[in-house]
Amino acid sequence: MAPESPLTDRERASLVALCSAFHPSLAPREGDNAALFAISAGELGVAKAAEDAIALLARDQRDDLRRFLRLLDTRLAMLLLGGSMRGVTSMTLDEREHLLRSLAMSRVGQIRTGFQAIKRLSGFLFYSITDRGRSRVLDALGYKPPKASESASRRLTISVVTVPTTLDADVCIVGSGAGGGVVAASLAQKGLSVVVLEAGPGRQAADFEQRELEGMQDLYLDHGLCSSRDLGVAILAGACLGGGTAVNWQTCLCTPDDIRDEWSETSGVGLFTSERFSRALDSVWSRIGASTNESFVNANNSPIQRGCAALGYSSATIDRNSRGCDPTQCGYCVYGCRVGAKQSTTVTYLRDAQQGDCRIITDCRADRVIVENGRAVGIAAFSRSEIAVTVRAKYVVVAAGGIQSPALLLRSGLSHPQLGRNLYLHPTTAVAGVYDERVESWSGPPQTIVSNHFANVDGRFGFRLEAAPAHPGLLALALPWVNARQHRETMQRSPHASAIIALTRDQTGGRVSLRRDGSAVIDYAPGKAERARIAKGIATVARVHAAAGARRIHTLHTRDMTLELSGTATQSKIDAFCDRVMREPVDRNRSLIASAHQMGTCRMGRDGKGAVCDENGEVFGVKNLILADASAFPASSGVNPMVTIMALATCIAETIDH
Repeated sequence: MAPESPLTDRERASLVALCSAFHPSLAPREGDNAALFAISAGELGVAKAAEDAIALLARDQRDDLRRFLRLLDTRLAMLLLGGSMRGVTSMTLDEREHLLRSLAMSRVGQIRTGFQAIKRLSGFLFYSITDRGRSRVLDALGYKPPKASESASRRLTISVVTVPTTLDADVCIVGSGAGGGVVAASLAQKGLSVVVLEAGPGRQAADFEQRELEGMQDLYLDHGLCSSRDLGVAILAGACLGGGTAVNWQTCLCTPDDIRDEWSETSGVGLFTSERFSRALDSVWSRIGASTNESFVNANNSPIQRGCAALGYSSATIDRNSRGCDPTQCGYCVYGCRVGAKQSTTVTYLRDAQQGDCRIITDCRADRVIVENGRAVGIAAFSRSEIAVTVRAKYVVVAAGGIQSPALLLRSGLSHPQLGRNLYLHPTTAVAGVYDERVESWSGPPQTIVSNHFANVDGRFGFRLEAAPAHPGLLALALPWVNARQHRETMQRSPHASAIIALTRDQTGGRVSLRRDGSAVIDYAPGKAERARIAKGIATVARVHAAAGARRIHTLHTRDMTLELSGTATQSKIDAFCDRVMREPVDRNRSLIASAHQMGTCRMGRDGKGAVCDENGEVFGVKNLILADASAFPASSGVNPMVTIMALATCIAETIDH
């Protein structure tokens, strides 16, 4: 049976009108890609796909979007917003385009949010929808996902619950990623019986299709639609077997010594500066095979190396948890590694765990921790088909990530003062540099070069430069839309674009709370210091692209910020552009900000007033309830956190015994 439509006929008509205005068929000009310009959102079914995606949103998000769609077909509202007495469904294409420009730059935050919701969703879908694996849009761009080569076998035994079930175990672990996978291995090797609950699907190497739309919907939190409440920050988080380790970019960075010192000082927890933590880092490094052996510098990473060298900035090769990558598959592994070369928890720690007594149940969402007499005794969960699953256990380990871990504890009735607070996201934005040569940012090892040159420009705070393996849908979602022709022209050059990100260490925390239905809602806005660092990061990346030989530079500001560098680019022209970038607002949907790292919402510390758990991960006031993921970080890590999470989980697992 088809799911009930989330939209009325009137709302659907507004959505169709907007999608057609964002992505109409256009007459090509000289030098344009005629095949790409001829395609329209209507013939691809973008509005229907967008409606299907809207159906996946939380009810309050759907309701907000529905109100926005109704508003745009109201004459009075259109007169105030776009200067027209006609609703969007009655407008000409030119009138709709004028309206969209007005919405994008509206002084009303909710209007900007509505614009971004449809702009991002329609842009992503236009460049990622396929029909039996083919797409005229992707063919026109020369984007060709790899053919299914021989894939690795399924190495894990996965259970899916189909009838109401009660299980008994020594330990129930919620989450199978960097934290949960490590704890499962350690405890199973000790002889404890372990049950791992994973809310996402149990796909392994042989199951990955490596298509952008399906990959986002199947493997990422909230089907790839996760964001802060106002859409000011788009959030990417793994929600599948292996969690973030299954979809991340394989960047292995140890916790910097100055961050370890800071965490120890501010939290009062000596673990982070201990030899024990250092040994844990070494152990993780060895088990996941982190090295530079397969850190090949592709055309997307090369501009960081070239640009930094020309400007006198330091850069370095990144260690990656990769063993035996197929070069034709690299880059597409952000939607799952088919060859099993990415050393995620699915091919390392979870495999180790199943050498002992470890049952892994996927498509199983933990609803609440069962607490009796001040002690955690199990988990109440539901399968994807809403079948009840109960796990009774001596220990409960929560490792569902910086968003879902606090949500689980909040649903369980815990009320610590810091629970859900101190959400750090490493707010990140990108700058695209367009080069003469074909780059294909989606192809090749995702991240192999990093510049730490600006990591401490503001005490222990700053930003790092890394590459982003941007596929067409993500590029279309992120790049500014000023009008349909401008966006299409930018996208036709996307195969020649290198995407460099400035990953900012934040000190102003946000919050995770609950909606009425118990799902997580995220409130986060970068503070003044973060906004300044983000702007400086954008300007710095622009200078790196210019020094590396880019012909054109695009930022992700809502207002078009493009630097043309064809011919001889004077330094004064570059300086003037960077000065303009530094003045342009970056928050609250005035520029795309994204996050792939969520930390700090159940932070570790001395007591229950300033923290949620102690240095062993045990939640204050609830015996045997353990946290073992990035939510326990005392503050943001400043670097990609996978190795730090695994080391912390290693130390926490050592404290759990029979």
